[in-house]
Amino acid sequence: MDFDFDVVPATFVERPNRFLVRAQRVDTGERVEAHCPNPGRMRELLVPGATLYLSLETGPGRRTPYTLRFAVHPESGQLVSLTTQLPNGLFREALEMGLLPPLSGYTEIAAEVPLPLQSGTVSSRIDFRLTSAQDPTRPPCWVETKSVTLVEEGVGLFPDAPTERGRRHVEELAQVVERGHRAAVVFVVQRPDAHRVRPHWETDPRFAQTLVDAVQAGVETYAFTCRVTLGWVRPERAIPVGLTP
Repeated sequence: MDFDFDVVPATFVERPNRFLVRAQRVDTGERVEAHCPNPGRMRELLVPGATLYLSLETGPGRRTPYTLRFAVHPESGQLVSLTTQLPNGLFREALEMGLLPPLSGYTEIAAEVPLPLQSGTVSSRIDFRLTSAQDPTRPPCWVETKSVTLVEEGVGLFPDAPTERGRRHVEELAQVVERGHRAAVVFVVQRPDAHRVRPHWETDPRFAQTLVDAVQAGVETYAFTCRVTLGWVRPERAIPVGLTP
């Protein structure tokens, strides 16, 4: 995935709320405000003086002139992509690259499709539905992607802030498995330095336990890392998903 924006370096100053970051441009010294596209805590990344990369945005109705795109981990120097909208496109690329063999063989992919829950039940829209026109007997596979930016000692952790929405998605995927479909949660690690992924029990035990229950019900889990630069991001390699702390 190639980026359609250019970035400028800045240093982190403060984060007044989940969606706003204040930083100082390195080249001009100007204090600026940037939209934060990632509602996670990111406490290990957004520390005073940390290097950020911002893109200048000029779209109508914007409240801030910049968007936060990347952060450099203060200790490891690792560049981390922070945009939570990227994993869907990266999942498509990973499928095309054959990084997820258990999900290969499907010929159609539909995005943002309501889950087929019991009649009268209001369901979430899930990220993807995979189907095969060549093999109509093959059950559809419903896929929800999750963005991972937190890595500790080589382990990607999700979530880094409690997520009721994420927990609900996992519960609903377990319900469609009960109806004879396939379902999978795919963790997209937007950095290359993770060797496995697990739920972040310490931050959101309810999500973690829901994922464990869903896997026991038949929901599949996959993960892959990404190579990140300021100009592009690419799926790199599949890594295992564990469930225990």
